[in-house]
Amino acid sequence: MHVKSTPVARGGLFTALSVISILLASVFSFSTLFFLVIAACFTGFAYFFSDLRFGIAALLASAILGFILSPQKGILFTYMGIAIYLILAQVIEKHFFNRGMVWYWGLKFLVFNALFWGLFLIALGVAGFTGIFSARAIAYFNSLDVKWVFVLALIVIVEFCFVVIDRVFFMVRNRLEPVIMNADR
Repeated sequence: MHVKSTPVARGGLFTALSVISILLASVFSFSTLFFLVIAACFTGFAYFFSDLRFGIAALLASAILGFILSPQKGILFTYMGIAIYLILAQVIEKHFFNRGMVWYWGLKFLVFNALFWGLFLIALGVAGFTGIFSARAIAYFNSLDVKWVFVLALIVIVEFCFVVIDRVFFMVRNRLEPVIMNADR
């Protein structure tokens, strides 16, 4: 099987940048989500600027290396959820963008929320990882009488993050596309 070296090199570069961002998320606990979004964006770029094979390979390689190297294992659930969303959002864009904005945004909304809440509950309940929340924050939440207020606030924050992550990723990707594609010539 013949594979061009440019997509392989791009996939490797984006994977390396993604792993570095995951490690920075472990070191700087005050900006964990920021670095995880950056890491997921690099994985989304690996998909867009290479192809699906290299996007999935970048996701798996980053997750495995992040699990081995990162002292905070729980943040990988957040990284993987955002990275899978960004890859699927590009697939949705390719197939549903011209079918109307209701289908386009509705599918992206469903995919993001299914991934986020599914992985959040798996990380917290099954695996026992706290993810982007510290064990102290979760203990404080469990001690509260009015948990519904914080749950409602978390839902609002997650939906705000959905829009910001989506728009920032696609804006940066669209700005990088002519630069990277012209570098091939």
